[in-house]
Amino acid sequence: MKKITFLVYFLFIQLISFSQGTKFSKVDLDQAINKAKEENKYIFIDFYTNWCAPCKLMDRDVFPQEQVGNYFNEKFVSIKVNAEKEGVDLAKKYNIKAYPTFVILDENGNLVHLFAGGVLDGEKFIKKVDQSFNPEKAYGVLKKRYDSGKRDIELQSAYLQALINTHTIKPDSLVDVFYNGLSKEEKISEETLFVFEMFAPLDSERANFLETNRNKFRKVAGTKKVDSILRSKYESYFTKIVKGYAQDTSVRELEKIEEHVVSLGISNLKALPVFESGARLQLTKKGKEDFLKEVENTIPKLTNNEKDIMLYLIVPGLKKILSDKEKENLIAMVSDEDVKGYITRSIN
Repeated sequence: MKKITFLVYFLFIQLISFSQGTKFSKVDLDQAINKAKEENKYIFIDFYTNWCAPCKLMDRDVFPQEQVGNYFNEKFVSIKVNAEKEGVDLAKKYNIKAYPTFVILDENGNLVHLFAGGVLDGEKFIKKVDQSFNPEKAYGVLKKRYDSGKRDIELQSAYLQALINTHTIKPDSLVDVFYNGLSKEEKISEETLFVFEMFAPLDSERANFLETNRNKFRKVAGTKKVDSILRSKYESYFTKIVKGYAQDTSVRELEKIEEHVVSLGISNLKALPVFESGARLQLTKKGKEDFLKEVENTIPKLTNNEKDIMLYLIVPGLKKILSDKEKENLIAMVSDEDVKGYITRSIN
């Protein structure tokens, strides 16, 4: 009797756990639209493929979460569509080219929002989807206004950023039109920061404009945002050296860049000193102890995700310089098991 009671209890708990997650209806889009009309809900479409690893992670780690299920089940009729099987034509309709891609429609089947890429944090994923109900963020709403001919700076900025997140087209030409149509004063604004973040390679005219006017940008857009962009650009520069992609860089060139970074007055360096030290170690093959000390001093200042990204980029690039024990100690600092596995495979 005790065994039977335990089994019933176990099955009950399993059913509760299952019901807490996101409920996907096994219907086609037309049926989902009818159901949405009846229930006064929106439609959420998860476009996936069989080979898409992030799609599988979303199914395993995000959609089953109770908070995610509560959010979706209340607001949406949710369906899954395999973009390479039954959903080929539907994927073409929305010009989907990356997976997973999530499409939100109103009860009449009109496009409200669309974005690509898995978000493995349930709370952050909800926030991304909730942009559907913000006319300043929802891609479908912004596209309709943009296509109608409206071109104020705020709309162009919001639309282009939403478009970038769809991964449906290469947006460079549209970004160029937007940026080149601005006066110098208009370029120094929070609305243009995405241009300098994603479309301004180091030493380009745009990157130099950002650096020259960094204090003005900090006043209008906030020091944290501006310095994050500056820091990211130089992290990328040093990472290329660490990975051995810029072996023709001289030590003197590196020193000039290091001095320049100091002159920028970046407020929170985060992992930048480690990337700098790693680049110097790669070029000179000297200063390993200084590099390891920099890692030790920097890690307490980083989130787990920032720390894992830093080690993901640094350790494989320095695998021929670091000893097996040193590499083992650095890998042990990684929090995410998938990242730890990648680093281990890349150095063997």
